[in-house]
Amino acid sequence: MSKRKKLSSEQDKIDDLEALGKKVKAAQDAHNPQKDEDTTSWAVGIRYASEFSAAVIVGGLGGAGMDYFVGTKPWGLLVGIILGFMAGTRTIIRSAKEMGAEDGES
Repeated sequence: MSKRKKLSSEQDKIDDLEALGKKVKAAQDAHNPQKDEDTTSWAVGIRYASEFSAAVIVGGLGGAGMDYFVGTKPWGLLVGIILGFMAGTRTIIRSAKEMGAEDGES
């Protein structure tokens, strides 16, 4: 009888773990809503434009700050803008690849 009781005890533990796993999955799904798949072209364009312009502005401000402290008046600003342009372009390319991969999966 003890062997049968031991097996049912193990089955109860397995059932409890499965129930806990389902609760955890439900909590994760509730916390992380699915991405909106109805993204319009307008929204994508605004996202790209804002990411690109933010990168250029941050690069320019960083270069201007460097000019202020180092004293190389136009060169830091120019280098900062160029680096910001490069970073913005890289970000847009990465975002486009991610969106293409998501579209290919569905």
